[in-house]
Amino acid sequence: MYNILITDDEQIVIDSLSFILTKNFPEEVKVFTANSGSKAVDICRQEKIDIVFMDISMPGLNGLDAIKEIKTFLPLAVVIILSAFDRFHYAQEAMALGAYRYLTKPVNRNLVVQTVRSALSLVDAGRGKLNTDIEMKEKLNFVANIVESDFIYSSVFARDVGRDLQSYLDYFGISETCYYFCVIELPDSSTRDKYETYVQVRELLTSRITCITGAFMMNRVTIFVPEEDALFQQETIKSLHTALAMKIGHGVRLGASRLQSDLKNTVTAYNEALSALNNTDLTGGWKCAADDDVSGTGDDSDVQAFLKGLERRLVSRVTAGDVTGTTLCIGQWFRSAEEAVAAGDMSLDMVRNNLFTALVNSRNLAVAVNKSFEDAATFASTFGTLASLQNVSAMESYATPLFADCALCRFESCSRSENPVVEKVRQYVQEHLGEQISLDDTAAQVKVNPYYLSKLFKDETGQNFIDYVTGIRMEKARELLRGNELSIKEISHETGYTDQNYFSKLFRRMYGLTPTEYRSSCQ
Repeated sequence: MYNILITDDEQIVIDSLSFILTKNFPEEVKVFTANSGSKAVDICRQEKIDIVFMDISMPGLNGLDAIKEIKTFLPLAVVIILSAFDRFHYAQEAMALGAYRYLTKPVNRNLVVQTVRSALSLVDAGRGKLNTDIEMKEKLNFVANIVESDFIYSSVFARDVGRDLQSYLDYFGISETCYYFCVIELPDSSTRDKYETYVQVRELLTSRITCITGAFMMNRVTIFVPEEDALFQQETIKSLHTALAMKIGHGVRLGASRLQSDLKNTVTAYNEALSALNNTDLTGGWKCAADDDVSGTGDDSDVQAFLKGLERRLVSRVTAGDVTGTTLCIGQWFRSAEEAVAAGDMSLDMVRNNLFTALVNSRNLAVAVNKSFEDAATFASTFGTLASLQNVSAMESYATPLFADCALCRFESCSRSENPVVEKVRQYVQEHLGEQISLDDTAAQVKVNPYYLSKLFKDETGQNFIDYVTGIRMEKARELLRGNELSIKEISHETGYTDQNYFSKLFRRMYGLTPTEYRSSCQ
């Protein structure tokens, strides 16, 4: 069965073509109709349309613009242009967009039938190629899984430290010079569920990071992660744990080694990851073997490099319009700066200079999307104000709302021109905050493929879908905690968490306080 969409603002054209198609292809085609370009796009998102008849001249979204949009998510759709005008520039532009035929109205019945038969052959060819590609991909994935498992086994169990592991990395196209190992322990599951769980873990890992994944052994999965930045490693592990806990269950545990630069140290790195895993909470959690090194003191250049890494993350959150993420990064930055000042590794002047640079960068990002932000009075005397503040705590109180304002400005700008699918997703999440929300269910609600939605949401917002949901839930929880009407358990349910303990742990990881401590601080 083939799905054919007829798009025209003249009902007589729709009726005529529908009659021709159903009469000549009675058992082969299912006909859909639309009287505007925007409706055609919506139908193509909801249905797997194989052939599109598209009128060029329509009110609202014209045919050429509609084709351009449809081709972004249905690249194999065969497009046949309908036009009352035999104009070369129309035909030229239509062909440039990938149209198959350009037919002028009124169309001849025999020409329509002949064109559709040829188009159906193209659809068959496309389906055949797609099936071949899928089959080839499955075979390659099967082979890749075997090679990945062999690499992990060779790295952590083989006795020959002189073995050639570099050839594996070349095979996977990994060029980074540093790496770490991470061991993931999943909650106990039945034998029947283990394969499904492992597949879910692999899909989640490959969608978020570059890594080599080992086999499932004793409820544990070992991964090799190429990484150059120790700071980014910490954030990656934390993010992975949150995502896995949401996907698999809150009993997930992660342990990661320190960064290594020599492939002869893979066994050492693996043992470090195991040791870190053993030091996590038995009810779930994560730990990096480098935790003590990162939070400890070092020379000035190490401390400054660490704060610079945090500053880059802070500015990236402002860029994405992520107010919650910006606030979290600010807190981390100031806590680290305060420790460095107390240990004598940084002076207040160094803190002021770094902070001023970050504020200027954030303000420029806000001005880029809203010129009126350039006149914001709060930024007029930033340097002078910072110079008058004599401790890190006072600087934090002054700078936090400024960073938040910049992020909010970016967010509002993005929201005004937001993709309608993302807008629907945000609305759905807000309306179902107290329920179980998954990527698959949300994709079904907005009628798109889950993989497409995941990529679209990340591209449009700068956040992964699950991180966005968690951030919205935690912000709602903070709002509810500022009042005394609801208990912690009730707030946990209101924000979609049936397990109050997990809710409290997640809240503490994000804000550094338990829900009870946060409520007390607001009184």
